[in-house]
Amino acid sequence: MIDHPNVRLMRQVYDAFGVGDVDKAGSYWTEDAVHHYPGRSPLSGEHHGLQESIAFATKMFELTDGKLQMDVLELGASDNHAFALLHTRYERNGRVLEMPFVNVARIEDGKIAEFWTYPDDLYAIDEFWNA
Repeated sequence: MIDHPNVRLMRQVYDAFGVGDVDKAGSYWTEDAVHHYPGRSPLSGEHHGLQESIAFATKMFELTDGKLQMDVLELGASDNHAFALLHTRYERNGRVLEMPFVNVARIEDGKIAEFWTYPDDLYAIDEFWNA
């Protein structure tokens, strides 16, 4: 599956995001993309459009002072969707949160049109972002 174009797309997104290049990561999203982030925190909700999605990612970097890491464990794709299994590590206000995540993307014309984030422990995510 590594040669699938949607696997390559996801790899490009995570490569850009991993070095803090939120704008480049956003260049792989459609202008009207929707990012669904679960829970009840300052990051939660549906982020509509590319600008809201970029603002979401920028806020993650701000809240963690850039101390976030997403290690891609596995990528997979079909013609219309892609997924990423990740191990994440966030630092914020002297606290550390590490856990697996699953991200799923709906792909249209070679770009991400919709994106869902699924943390392993939603309660821990809420507690971390609300602290």
